[in-house]
Amino acid sequence: MKRTFILLISAVVMLSACGQDSGHKKEEGNKEEQSSKKDSSSVKQKATDKDVQGNDYRTILPFKESQARGLLQDNMANSYNGQDFESGLLDLSKEVFPTDKYLYQDGQYLDKDTVNAYLDPKYTKDEIKKMDKDERKDKKADENLGLNPSHEGEKDPEKIAEHSPAYLSNILEQDFYDSGDTKGKHIKGMTIGLAMNSKYYYQKEKNGETYSKKLDSDEVKKQGKQMAGEILTRLRENKELKDIPIHFAIYKQSGENAITPGEFMAGTTVDEGKTRINEWKDIDQTTALLPSETAADKDERLNNNFKQFNDNLQSYFNNFTQAVGTVKFNKKSPQQLSIDVPIDYYGKAETIGITQYVTEQAKKYFDNVDEYEIHIKDGNNPQALISKSKDDDEPQVHIYKNSN
Repeated sequence: MKRTFILLISAVVMLSACGQDSGHKKEEGNKEEQSSKKDSSSVKQKATDKDVQGNDYRTILPFKESQARGLLQDNMANSYNGQDFESGLLDLSKEVFPTDKYLYQDGQYLDKDTVNAYLDPKYTKDEIKKMDKDERKDKKADENLGLNPSHEGEKDPEKIAEHSPAYLSNILEQDFYDSGDTKGKHIKGMTIGLAMNSKYYYQKEKNGETYSKKLDSDEVKKQGKQMAGEILTRLRENKELKDIPIHFAIYKQSGENAITPGEFMAGTTVDEGKTRINEWKDIDQTTALLPSETAADKDERLNNNFKQFNDNLQSYFNNFTQAVGTVKFNKKSPQQLSIDVPIDYYGKAETIGITQYVTEQAKKYFDNVDEYEIHIKDGNNPQALISKSKDDDEPQVHIYKNSN
């Protein structure tokens, strides 16, 4: 009896201890969960430091990805267009939304599904009727948001190419906030870029040969302007976007096989609260290879200087082939120059000597270009970078220590 009593007491003590331990663990778990929630909700929102922004926008942190992320790579005719469209649009934005007064954030209002719906052709009532429920939902056919011309029920690819080709290829959104709004609560401005096709590509049969039709440049611009007006109307329906300035820019892409990017054709800024676009400003941009007839028509001196630059490099280095250059003109003024100088790497001392010589030649021949970058490469491995911006008195030179 005494032994049984002792065993009962022991059992009660153990159960009590287990209960306390379980309760303690539960309490600790609750505290950890609450702490985790508190930490996740109190991530400090701020902007990148002014000391590191240079001539670019400060961005809101943590960084928010674009709601249409991935479309820039998927929908552009070639990679040159994608890079040029995005960077060029940022440059145009700087003229409307100065970098010292605004913070930047990737587009948060036009998501991927919406942009893709905008890129569709306008559907006729008969086309919508023939769609099943899933197809209607997938194409947002009931909303009928397509901005490209209606095929009017036409199925023949050649006739579509002739009468109702797709002009609009992509839409890029950039958002801007007051420099003190590091939480990105109140949008203060927006830029919308419309990437237009210069050629329409189609197949007469599935998996068959690809054909192309060149699109008239004036018609491309006209279509872009009409589409921008419709996009403005839709954006203004969002109460957050009713009273902000919105800048539009129309970009004409180069073709799939081009080795230079396209160019911006026109731009306009719609003041806060306005629901119509009244006027557009033409943008005269051209990107050309160096040397070329196109470059010579714009700036014969620069074209000849590049030839001499190449000749000098070939006479200085026995195994040198040829530098490849592209230049972007604003009207006839060279704004940005990019040069690739291919070399065979045989040692650091040789790379230093080449870089020094190329820097001397750049100072001699490219003094009238606003900005330039010269990439010295061994295959795909960068060896040195020579760059100069509008604000630099002398070119900046960097020789990579580890180029693998």
